[in-house]
Amino acid sequence: MINENDPATLSASGRLLAYNDAVKTGLATGERFTKLMDQLINTTVPQELAQAASELSTFVLDSEFVTFPHQYGAADYYLLFMSRMLELHNQGDEVALVSHEGSHHLTQQIVAIADSGSFAFESANDGTGGVYYTEQLTGERVFYLNLQRQMMRINSVAITNLFVVAYAASVDEAQRLAATQLLIDFGQALKTDFGYSVDFNLLDTTNREFYAFQNAQLSSDILDKLFVAAASEDYMLMHEGHGQAAILQLPGDVVLKLTNKPSSAPEGWGLYVQDSEQNVSWLKVLLSYDFLRQWYLDNINDLQIRSDNLVF
Repeated sequence: MINENDPATLSASGRLLAYNDAVKTGLATGERFTKLMDQLINTTVPQELAQAASELSTFVLDSEFVTFPHQYGAADYYLLFMSRMLELHNQGDEVALVSHEGSHHLTQQIVAIADSGSFAFESANDGTGGVYYTEQLTGERVFYLNLQRQMMRINSVAITNLFVVAYAASVDEAQRLAATQLLIDFGQALKTDFGYSVDFNLLDTTNREFYAFQNAQLSSDILDKLFVAAASEDYMLMHEGHGQAAILQLPGDVVLKLTNKPSSAPEGWGLYVQDSEQNVSWLKVLLSYDFLRQWYLDNINDLQIRSDNLVF
């Protein structure tokens, strides 16, 4: 008995028809892919852009009878998405896509730091489609992005290692701040256009941002070291609250407040950076003041600003 669903039992013509249908299905899949690519490259509607990127990131192009030998990887569509988002927000010229034809993948350069860094997305292998924006030479994971869960998380370790340390000799402060501002602008675009949950971490400039230290139980020795370092630059670290806080007044109405948050015990010690315009982040302070940067780096195991431990 011939089973129309089992090609092994079909007649010769039946097998050809089954083969032809499979090819048609494969070609239709290819056509769907090209439409999504057109949408990703050309749309001016953010929601359409996100939909195309999300679908392409999990798209299976090949079928049993139709294969496409030259394909970009899923992470490349995230990179296109980021570049297009910046373009839609009039910042497309701030990044440059580089196509590596031999291996068929994309990388991105941030114009402000030129060829000092080359970036690409790499899969987080978390089962939810998450990716890391990764510097290719060092492997530093700058931020985590997930289109399905609509979230972005900045990694303080990578920001410190790259923009405070690695690029210090070759890229001036203004360029490093411009590069990190681009990351902020990308995150803000995700919040504005799609309502993403975004943690800017040590790039956050809002006065209410509490930068939690890696070591919640900060030793008095580390505060003493800051007192000495500040005094050497004619700044006075003022203690308050019976040793539960310390205040450092910096130029331009910038106030650095180190505090142990009693209302949120799990966070413990950390700091606030506060200014009237709310445009100064902890990163900007680190780049502006040598003595604070040296103190931070010398005690980095304790002072590293905590990132989201679910993704880093």
